[in-house]
Amino acid sequence: MNIAQFFSSHILLENESVVLRPLTMQDMDALETIAYHKELGEFGARVKNRADLVDYMNFCMKSKKEKELYPLLILTKEDQTPIGVTMFGTISFPHQRLEIGWTWIGAQFQGTGINGSCKKLLLDYCFDVLELRRVEFRIDIKNLKSQKAVEKLGALREGLLRNYAIQSYGNSAGTYMYSILSEEWRKRK
Repeated sequence: MNIAQFFSSHILLENESVVLRPLTMQDMDALETIAYHKELGEFGARVKNRADLVDYMNFCMKSKKEKELYPLLILTKEDQTPIGVTMFGTISFPHQRLEIGWTWIGAQFQGTGINGSCKKLLLDYCFDVLELRRVEFRIDIKNLKSQKAVEKLGALREGLLRNYAIQSYGNSAGTYMYSILSEEWRKRK
């Protein structure tokens, strides 16, 4: 697969609890019902009102058009309730790797196992369908919840990228790089 084929594909993933499908501008109203909570960490700091949500959705659509990020809407399997958004990015098919991230889950769905279920679907897709060698996660040094979540999946912390990003709250002291390799994921399954 090449980058153009990937971005023109309609990714649809599902398991017993969630459905992931491409995010569209038509999803804005549904996302608005879960988007404005301070418990959403950086996303909550960035998206405080409808205008912020419009900016966020425009960013997602522009990033997909420019083949930088592939945003997916997360829905409950049972009744198609919107849960949040996750994305593929930093995609390099020649090197058989990509990054999973930019994930936010509505406050009422946090701590329910939804994020882990979603990540497992994404990892299966990466290793079984795309046949990648490596999946990466980049997590802010302050985001302990996300660090624990990817460690629980079996991701290995490879190191700290110092002063790597500027977050919505300001300068970050660093970003941890995590990864899972194909053979590691297969052993865990």
